[in-house]
Amino acid sequence: MDISDIKCPKFAWILMVGLGCLDLIRGFIHTFMLEFAALNIFVIDLSGGVDNQMFLLGTFGISNYLTGIMFILIGLKARHLVPIMLPVIPIIYFGGTAVISRNTNPTAQLGGVPFMLIYFALCITAFIAILVIKIKNRMAKK
Repeated sequence: MDISDIKCPKFAWILMVGLGCLDLIRGFIHTFMLEFAALNIFVIDLSGGVDNQMFLLGTFGISNYLTGIMFILIGLKARHLVPIMLPVIPIIYFGGTAVISRNTNPTAQLGGVPFMLIYFALCITAFIAILVIKIKNRMAKK
C-alpha cells in the first residue's frame, strides 16, 4: 500500500506522531526522572513501600516508550489506522481507570491528570473532525 493512497487527514497523522512523541517524553519522565515524577507530578508519599511504588511508576514509563514508538509508526507508516486508534486511546485509559478504581482508593494528587485530559480531548476532537470530513465527502459524492 502506497502511503499517499491512505485516506487519513494530514492533521490526524501529525497528531498521532505528536502523541507518540509525548508518550516518549512521558516514558523518559517515568523512568529516568522517576523520583521527580513521584514527588512532583504524581505526588505520592514515599515514606512507606517506596520500592514497590517506584517500580510500578517506572513500569508505566516503560509502557509509555512502547506506545510512543507505536503511535509514531502508525502515524508515519500505517496512517489508515489513525482514525481507529484516536478513539481507542481514551476508551482504553478510561476503561482501565474504571476497573482499577473499583479496587483502589489512591491518595496521590495525580498531577498528570490535567495533561492527560487534554491528550484525550485532542484524540476525541480529531476523531470527530475525521468523522465530519468523511460524512461531508460522502454527501458531496451523492
